[in-house]
Amino acid sequence: MMHRPETILPTSRRMPQPNPASTGRRLKRNVRIGDRRTTIVLEAYVWDSIDSMLQREAVSLDEFCNRVEDARQQSSMASSARLVVLIYFRLLSQINSPPFVDDDLDRLQQEGRLRAPAPADPPIPLLPLALRRFAQDEAHVA
Repeated sequence: MMHRPETILPTSRRMPQPNPASTGRRLKRNVRIGDRRTTIVLEAYVWDSIDSMLQREAVSLDEFCNRVEDARQQSSMASSARLVVLIYFRLLSQINSPPFVDDDLDRLQQEGRLRAPAPADPPIPLLPLALRRFAQDEAHVA
């Protein structure tokens, strides 16, 4: 049996590499909680979600972790962070998904009498609400 040398494809013909955030790969980040420095290990897509939330809320990672630390009772820091992010994006989805469309709005739009809405207000800070819901859930488990 003849051994063939491995062929290296040019860059343009190589298989695309997956986005690290979609691989489920676990990443470490150092944070300061109170007076101590610690490392939190989470999946890349969870870190991506946390980064999006922190940017929207204008909160630092250390501040977020300290708030989660204050709210958690039994869950690990990593599990708590995952749950707070899940609650946060569920709340955001609920706010951005009205349960119905008003028939009057449809009629006004069809008649051409619908005015443009006023400029949007800054985003509603949802992180305090997400942390409060998480703390309530933690209290029920304890």
